[in-house]
Amino acid sequence: MIKCPLTLFRSAATLYYYKVAVYLGTVAFAHTGSSPILGGILGFIGIFTPGIVLAIAFQSMWHVLRKRPMFIAFLHGVNAGAVGLIFTAVYRLWTIGYLNESNAGGVSLGDNPWWVAVAVIAYTGSAWFGVQTFLSIIAGSVLGLCWYGVTKHK
Repeated sequence: MIKCPLTLFRSAATLYYYKVAVYLGTVAFAHTGSSPILGGILGFIGIFTPGIVLAIAFQSMWHVLRKRPMFIAFLHGVNAGAVGLIFTAVYRLWTIGYLNESNAGGVSLGDNPWWVAVAVIAYTGSAWFGVQTFLSIIAGSVLGLCWYGVTKHK
């Protein structure tokens, strides 16, 4: 059964984006002469308002629409499109990887077997062994620090 869209607000990843919106709003107002707190508040309002308005407006129609196969097919298409966009963003991050002095365009993470191993460990831990996402991210961070300690890259 498909759950109500309002439950999406409970996701930890969604809360992360709200924090980023507040941070970016604060940074955007940092050198404007206005209070950075105002930028944070505007970022908060800007990220929350559309979702809340849509959730409230959509709530009354949800019970009717969720029983219609055409609407369910539409939602599956939206989901597939969103996954495609996320895959594209992740792929671009993988190919650009990280910047260094010799290559301002970026070095692919796939060029170094260490980063491939870190990605595989994070993915298999989360997908197959039930490791929570934030623990995979922390493990990747620790492995990145190990790489730095071994190679002494500055």
